Amino acid sequence: MMNNLSKLENYIQKFGLEEVFSPEIRRFLKVKKYAKGEIIFNAYKPVLYIYFLVEGLVEINSIMISGNKLFINNLFPLELIGDLEYMNKQEAIFDVVAADNSTVILLPFDIAEKYLEDNPKFWRLLATECSKKLLRTNRAIILKGSYSLKTVLANYLIKNNYEINFTSLVDLAAHLNVSYRNLSRVIKSLSEEGIIKKQRKKIITLKKEELKNYSVNL
Repeated sequence: MMNNLSKLENYIQKFGLEEVFSPEIRRFLKVKKYAKGEIIFNAYKPVLYIYFLVEGLVEINSIMISGNKLFINNLFPLELIGDLEYMNKQEAIFDVVAADNSTVILLPFDIAEKYLEDNPKFWRLLATECSKKLLRTNRAIILKGSYSLKTVLANYLIKNNYEINFTSLVDLAAHLNVSYRNLSRVIKSLSEEGIIKKQRKKIITLKKEELKNYSVNL
């Protein structure tokens, strides 16, 4: 954990957080880095901070009764983690993991309660970020429940700048909440059409316009 004042100030200016983080609050904030794969917090454990994601990529997962991992959402800068737990005074219900090397600003709950409870800019930020996450999660549910896996994969490729890096197809299938067999079949089909190419741990797009024909706008 590092408390680098210049980095903190740069992040605050970059994301326009000056009206949320007044000078009296900034001395309580921490900047923390997480390595790819590192757990930020676990489900059913107390959460002590609101995490402001300022660099990297975070993955939200849930472990089912069967033991299988259910992918919920990805978070990108600037998004908040722990905001629902702060507002509802509850434990986390999902696992939160750094999907890439990531940096967050930590705002302790007790500092938020003491200094920000009457700050309308703070509550507007929480409301806006919660709404964005809910909308994106709903879109993902609609996409996976209403469209073919070919469409799901096409949208995911487009969302990730036409390229997917993965550790294994098993992990990618779990991330997309689909079976390994069905994912392999779709990758094979799109590869035979010359639209994508699967490398060892990467899928790249060869024909962007053709891929877009399988995608949908939500």
